[in-house]
Amino acid sequence: MSEKSTAGLSPDTEAILLLCGRFGSERGESYSPLTQKEYERLTKWLLESKLRPSDLLGGDLAGRMSELVHAGLEPARVESLIARGTALALALEKWQRSGLWVLSRSDAAYPRRLKKKLGQSAPPLLYGAGEMSLLGAGGLAVVGSRNASEAALEFTREVARACARDGLGMVSGGAKGVDVAAMQSAGEAGGVVIGVLAADLLRASVNRQNRMGIQSGQLVLISPFNPEASFNAGNAMARNRYIYALADYALVVDSAEGEGGTWAGATENLRHAWTPLYVRMPGESPGNAALVAKGAQGFASDISERASIREFLEKSAQSDTSSLFQQSIADEEVVTTERLLPVPVDVVVVASFETEHAADAAPPAGLDTFQDFLARLPSLLGDAAKTDKEIRHALGLEKSQLKVWLAAAVEQGFLEKRKKPVSYVLPRQQALC
Repeated sequence: MSEKSTAGLSPDTEAILLLCGRFGSERGESYSPLTQKEYERLTKWLLESKLRPSDLLGGDLAGRMSELVHAGLEPARVESLIARGTALALALEKWQRSGLWVLSRSDAAYPRRLKKKLGQSAPPLLYGAGEMSLLGAGGLAVVGSRNASEAALEFTREVARACARDGLGMVSGGAKGVDVAAMQSAGEAGGVVIGVLAADLLRASVNRQNRMGIQSGQLVLISPFNPEASFNAGNAMARNRYIYALADYALVVDSAEGEGGTWAGATENLRHAWTPLYVRMPGESPGNAALVAKGAQGFASDISERASIREFLEKSAQSDTSSLFQQSIADEEVVTTERLLPVPVDVVVVASFETEHAADAAPPAGLDTFQDFLARLPSLLGDAAKTDKEIRHALGLEKSQLKVWLAAAVEQGFLEKRKKPVSYVLPRQQALC
């Protein structure tokens, strides 16, 4: 690729984008881009070979490509993906005309909170629009139902305005209902807003209202998915963790119990202790009380007498319940520091590779719940369909357990079941999330 076509990309980011990125329709292509799990296996091979992603762009590796079988990857597939320079150049030119940028885990501007809290689950790529430095603002993540009541929405607006007054950033997902109310109100009050989108980043970035926020330096929009990807339920579920990981605190305004994206994201956050979790109480939905029973802290619906939302969150984070969250996050930061590949350019490569190797020795966490299962589907399936046998082997599940979870995922709209042969794929919908 020419220097002009990759303007603004580091060599590592260019390589990762070629390996994992999507540049429009892949129909007719021989190989699909790497999933996150496949990329993680590739980074382990790079580590063991004392190579960086950018080294794959050189022509002197042809003789070593056969070693990729140790990463569970077909050499011809990697070579084919790396050769997509023209497609990347065209896509990048289109994105840059709309003001989009691309970050990889190798870039210094990549959010540290994602690396520290998520470890290897941090997305290899982030696409975005707006001031990159806002990604480090932190603040309060506000999430809730798309069909929240007017009372819940007004509460959301009050919280958002309070955050803006206190200089506390607002993190949310851009979905209609609570997300939009939080982001719009914080922006209108002069606050900083981080929007983590599951779809249509390119279209959202050129929306007139969003452009005003971007140009004023208040709004940054990001997505770990292709900027032109349409909505699908799997991506919407997967991005929940990024909302929580980018924030210092999280508030659930309204949640169903035992189902839906808000519930799944909140319970996943409770299990992993990424961010102290608060829940509006009393809430109108049964999920609010259920989340408090699982360990979240109640957040009074009446905030009119609360002088400072920042002061409240900082003080309550010192309570016994939240201190467990804070300690877990601190422990995770120690464990995951320098775990990710590729590493920043100014880090000594050999030392960080050795650290990465040691971290990779730990086995991945198992799938204990249906929410864990749902969270793994986007990275496992991507845009491809897989049989129940392929899914079972990839996730290490018992046949009977997988059957139950597949049926539930299809019934709730998180998967589509295909026939001849029977297989499962993430659903594609046209609604904007």
